[in-house]
Amino acid sequence: MNGAGSMGPRGAAGSTTGDTGRPPTVAFIPPSLCGAGYFRRLRRALGGRIDFRPVELPGHGRRFAEATLTRADLAVADVTRQIGGPVDAVYGESLGAYIGLAVVAAAGQRPHPPLIAASNSPPSVRERIRTEEIGSIESAVAVLTSMGGEIPADLVRDPALAEQFYPVIRDDLYLSQSFIELTRSLTTAGSIRVLAGADDAASFRLEAWADHTTARCRVTALSGGHLLSADAPSEVADALVNLLREELDSDSRGAAPVHLSAVRAAPSLSGPDLRAPLTPVKGAGPQE
Repeated sequence: MNGAGSMGPRGAAGSTTGDTGRPPTVAFIPPSLCGAGYFRRLRRALGGRIDFRPVELPGHGRRFAEATLTRADLAVADVTRQIGGPVDAVYGESLGAYIGLAVVAAAGQRPHPPLIAASNSPPSVRERIRTEEIGSIESAVAVLTSMGGEIPADLVRDPALAEQFYPVIRDDLYLSQSFIELTRSLTTAGSIRVLAGADDAASFRLEAWADHTTARCRVTALSGGHLLSADAPSEVADALVNLLREELDSDSRGAAPVHLSAVRAAPSLSGPDLRAPLTPVKGAGPQE
């Protein structure tokens, strides 16, 4: 990651930013159960138009051997450390949208970067996940799929796979509930741009994302389902470039990008901190 003060003023996406000749820098936070590899097709579609900064949580992707997290405050701190420096925007998909909201809201420098929230209802309208009812692979998958997630049928039918992946699904659901609690009334001073798949039946009341910002909020519908970057990578890529151009062109303050390494501590949440250093489910759906 670039260090503090190493990036110049924000400018137009799709070409360069400010006088530095660089593309805009965007942090990408994947859905639950997914590592940074989830964004492979989107990254390819973007080409060099965006400086791509993917992150992934412990227990996922290349960090599969690490203990998973079930507390939102720990996940926010972990993601912030990974980002490590200034960015022009934060993109989060499904659960990643809630993580992104907490990260940008906690940014200690100004201006706050915009949040691009994809494939999720705003936390202000989310019902509580009944984590106490999650006691088996079947119950965990039922909760996940009711919220738009996708789990291969073989994972439930195969006892070995079920034993391996149940803990990581369970822990991501605990983490999802922790983020619902943390972000339900949270606001950011940066703008929020919402991307939603037209076929995503799990996302609703998207206009209520406006409750989570003191700046502007806009919703854009794209073709695709809940796994938006996987379903329509080219559409998402073009939408990202266009909305970043709008966001950065409208920023007349000429300020350097926010340094996410300088943040206020996120509120600590009580709850179980279950540990399961397992490989994530490839291509499985995110969950809120």
